[in-house]
Parts: sequence; structure tokens; C-alpha cells
Amino acid sequence: MAPNPDRDLADARAAIDRGDEGAALKRLEKARRGYARLRDAAGLEHLLVLADVLQAADEQARTGRDNLLYAIRQNLRLEARRRAQQRGEAWQDPYPGLQAPTEHTRIAITRGVKFWIALGVVLATLVIAGVFVAVAVFSASTTDVTVRLVNDTRSRVTVRGCDDSDCATIWTQADLDPGLSAERDVPVDDVVEYFEVKQSGRTLECLPLRLHDAYERSGERASVLVARLSAATPCPGITVLPKVAREVGL
Repeated sequence: MAPNPDRDLADARAAIDRGDEGAALKRLEKARRGYARLRDAAGLEHLLVLADVLQAADEQARTGRDNLLYAIRQNLRLEARRRAQQRGEAWQDPYPGLQAPTEHTRIAITRGVKFWIALGVVLATLVIAGVFVAVAVFSASTTDVTVRLVNDTRSRVTVRGCDDSDCATIWTQADLDPGLSAERDVPVDDVVEYFEVKQSGRTLECLPLRLHDAYERSGERASVLVARLSAATPCPGITVLPKVAREVGL
């Protein structure tokens, strides 16, 4: 099914209006993936502002929001570099200091200030969209990388690959005994790839992998990236940077 990020964005706004930030985060994540597939930088910028407005009162919501903001910024970096390559220009990183969500330093901004900032950016986005309404969506080949999921726990686990953070759609599943691994090919353009990990007798945990970041740090030479399932944390999960296989001997 073709992505419809505008509809997901509208659903996210409705969830924010009724105070359901959990549902809003899920819809914003779906919208992010849709805009990323369409290579819609203006849509991603809009999402960035809207996601930053979320108050995220509890730890789970804060984790989900930070993961989302990180993924949106990585998508925008990718789009900026792609456009620079198409124009034959030098690429300037729009987020040179971007770090993993757990390493972010937060600056307190009141809800009122965030609202007016968001409103200004939305209006600017609409103006830009009106000017560039005829811009075509370019097609380009996508590089795949192999993700090796290693069960380094002491029990049998079930790991599922999800299309988004709420795992409403599953694209792969594997049952792994201790010491075994499974490999899946995924596009490196997927900034964060979501996996759910379930051990017998334990609650479900999540393993969001920062694939694009790991691929870039390898000098774009990685063919296999390794993720240990013991790194999974309570959902929505703290993002994890997988390692290049040759660096960990797996």
C-alpha cells in the first residue's frame, strides 16, 4: 500500500488535540516513514516541529519522542546530502552535532513558545510547498545492508521486524535458541529499523536499530551489521547502534 503520510499527520494532530501523546507518536512515526519514502523534506520539517511540541510527561513518551526526533533529523540529513549530490554541490550537514537520543541535552522551552514556533514553521512550509508544487520525486537505487540478529541471551527468543514503532505490521519473524542468529537484508535509508524481542516468561522488549548511522560510521563499507538481542530495552526502546561484523568477530 502506498504511504499516506498526510493522513497519518492529520491523525497525529487529532491525537495531540485529545491529549493522547502515545497515539500521536505512533502516527508521527508512520508519517515520518511515509515522507522519507517520498523524499519529502518539507513534510519531514513539519513533522520535526510538531514532534518537538509534544510534552512527553512520562519516561516512555520521552523515549519515543527522542527516538522520533533523532530519526527525522537523520532523514533530513540524508535528503540534504542526496540533493547536494544531484546538484553537484558540496554537502553541508544540517545537524553536525546530532547524537543518539540518550546523549541529547534538553533545553526547556515553554509550550506557548513551541506553539508559535510551530505555527510559523507550518506557514513557511505551506508557502514553500506552493512555490515548489511541481517538484518531481526522484527515484534512486537503495543500498541494502545485512543485519545479523544475535541471540546472546540464555533463553530462546522470538524476534520480529516491524514496519513502525507500534509493530502493527510485521515483515519478518525468527525464533532463535541461545547462541544462534538470523540475518535480514534491509535498506540503509531506513534510519531506524524496529525489532521486538520476546523471551519466554518475560515482557516484550524493543530493539530500535540506528542502521543508517552505523552504515555511515563504517565509511559506507559495511556489508553486515551485528545487533545483540540482549541490548533490547522496555518498549519503545532506546536506540542501539549496531556494529560492523568484522569489528566484533561475528
